[in-house]
Amino acid sequence: MTASLDCYLNEKFPGLKLESPLFYNADIGIRFEIGNPDPLVSDEKYREQVRFRTTQLFKNAHSDSDEIYIVLLRGVKRNRKPFRINVFNKGVKSSGILKKLSCSSIEISDEEDNEWVSSRYVLSCKTSDIKPAIFLFSQYRIFFVNITRHTIFYLYDSRGLDLVSNTKASLQDLYMNYNHWILDYDRESIDSIFKS
Repeated sequence: MTASLDCYLNEKFPGLKLESPLFYNADIGIRFEIGNPDPLVSDEKYREQVRFRTTQLFKNAHSDSDEIYIVLLRGVKRNRKPFRINVFNKGVKSSGILKKLSCSSIEISDEEDNEWVSSRYVLSCKTSDIKPAIFLFSQYRIFFVNITRHTIFYLYDSRGLDLVSNTKASLQDLYMNYNHWILDYDRESIDSIFKS
């Protein structure tokens, strides 16, 4: 499974690594602001907006029949055996899907401590096989690699999310429909891609 994911990424997203900052490392993408930047907004309203925007963007970036890889990255002490991550047990609708879950150790360029290594958990499934909110709002770094639409969806924290593709056509509707959610800091570079 990990080899299939790597082959797909090498073919469709050559040179792109599944790590932060995904948007800045991709040729085509959108960075959305999902949390309200107003310091006076209540924590409850902030969380409500994050959940709403994240859920809306996920639903519009994926259809039930899309084939996806869910890629979870987690740092572990070197030479420790990786363990099963509970989010997969809770996030899939049928336990039979978990037979497709694989785990491997990988090097991540942002790791500074040599005693740590990243474990990469990969699950191949359809969007309809999962409960997206369980994965989206977990404590882990999770990438949704949509091999049907050739997009990668990454909620980097409660402030924003990155959505990248290898073609602007895959993101054009999201750019048009959710333009008012685009992070203003990156708006000029995003507009230059989609308005050209």
